[in-house]
Amino acid sequence: MIKVAHGSAWFKPEVEARIMELMKFQSSALRSAYQAITKHKLKFNDIKNYVKKNYMSSLNQRFISDACSMASLYAVNEGVCFGGKKNWKEMTAGDLSKDEWQSIRNSQLYSQGDRTKSGNPNIRIVGDRILVNDPSGRGKWLEGKVYIPEKFNPDFKCYSVRLLMKKGKFRIVLSWTEESVVLPVREGAVGVDCNPDGVAMVDVSATGTLLEHRYIRKQRIQFASDNKRDYDTGLLAKEVVQYAYDKKKPIVLEKLEFKKKGKKSYKKFNRMKSNFIYRKMLNAIKQRAVKIGVPVLEILPAFTSILGQLKYQKMYSLNRHTSAGLVIARRGLGLLERESFTVEPSKTKKNTLKLEARDVSIALTCKAFSWMQKTFLYPKKSTLTASSLELGLRPSIDGSIGELPMGESQPIIGRLGLINNKQEYERTPLSLGKFVQVS
Repeated sequence: MIKVAHGSAWFKPEVEARIMELMKFQSSALRSAYQAITKHKLKFNDIKNYVKKNYMSSLNQRFISDACSMASLYAVNEGVCFGGKKNWKEMTAGDLSKDEWQSIRNSQLYSQGDRTKSGNPNIRIVGDRILVNDPSGRGKWLEGKVYIPEKFNPDFKCYSVRLLMKKGKFRIVLSWTEESVVLPVREGAVGVDCNPDGVAMVDVSATGTLLEHRYIRKQRIQFASDNKRDYDTGLLAKEVVQYAYDKKKPIVLEKLEFKKKGKKSYKKFNRMKSNFIYRKMLNAIKQRAVKIGVPVLEILPAFTSILGQLKYQKMYSLNRHTSAGLVIARRGLGLLERESFTVEPSKTKKNTLKLEARDVSIALTCKAFSWMQKTFLYPKKSTLTASSLELGLRPSIDGSIGELPMGESQPIIGRLGLINNKQEYERTPLSLGKFVQVS
């Protein structure tokens, strides 16, 4: 896991002038390396050799190598404007002077960490001091004072440093890799269902039995400004992960994708994309979980709400969000659902099936119902009428042959063909989820 710490640095005037000069040289080397990649199509060591021709007298090899590394990252995007397009427009319009524009473009000095070089070869943090290697003399260092919050101080075995000049002050950004501590977990899982106004958390045993459920509601995330939304989202993530930490169980989340289907835009998708904060909420939970060592499992999100409403909402007096959370937790454990609802052709829409259970009725297309059976329902033998058995027929989803099973599931088609019993199903490699790592 990559951790980041922010701090401040101070230098004497004569040292500050030399630091600014090094920033100018490395920023210029960065732009030169970017041109070598994008314009001249150079690769690997050829980029470094191209930059060395003009900057070897001003920078050491490490500073040049770091400039080339940054250029490789920038080269992923086309049309990069060093200094920012907004500042460029202000400069061309006369609202920003050329000197100010140049100072913005030449305002950083970067050095990548190295375990074999006391943590960093060119910029080192020693207590409350910062030491910058001066290429003008062997063993020459530029010294200054630095402040970094104590709680962010890493074990300085290997760390990268970015020294920035912003609004006349030096800022420092440290980054280092820290091994994640994984919490030893008990059997079971905590299913989490994210919604526009809060989060549902459901604790289940190893067999998928409901143990406890809770819904945390925060209405403000629907309507507040971005900063307030982010704050409330962070609080939600903290509470969810702490709940799983106390239960000593992994978190199971839905793996949601926000991709528009087709070329046309529609109202529901636009509303979800602009007002929903699914992505922020899921990312906040995963980042918080990694921080304190709680495992996270992502599963396919299809039909979680539908199965929750049909099977568990009335049974356990849950709302639709906590019932979906129960399905999510069970799916994370690799458990499929037993079909306990009736299925019959819909009278209102053609080629549509009506699923009904415990005063809940939901309509699905034949194709959607077939996929739900095949992927998420436990296979059972079908119920056939006597006349159908005599004819040797099997039931059809659209009801054209035999009768639809009432409260029973049809045999499903898996990757190994038709599955009719539990033993065959257990040999079928169906993957419902995977563990994720967040850095």
